[in-house]
Amino acid sequence: MLVSLLQQDFAAKNEIYDKRLWTPIAAATGAAGNTTALVGTPEQVAEALIDYYDAGVTTLLIRGFDPLEDAIAYGRDVIPLVRAEVARRERQTVRVGV
Repeated sequence: MLVSLLQQDFAAKNEIYDKRLWTPIAAATGAAGNTTALVGTPEQVAEALIDYYDAGVTTLLIRGFDPLEDAIAYGRDVIPLVRAEVARRERQTVRVGV
């Protein structure tokens, strides 16, 4: 409940939390459920997901207004980009010996 209230308060004052997180849906619905959206091209959304990964996020809930079509689009267009970037970073870490 607290998260919902904080989200609603933020959404009433701002439309974008960070470079891709869009909040007007939260303001319109009173922050019921999952009411924010990452917006942009697949590359931009993947970049935003990598930013969350860099911040230590280990689990993300990805869904949209059309769950089946959105899951297909994410699986086809976004998730491969995120996986490729994480794999690139892991290869770089192994080479550097970090």
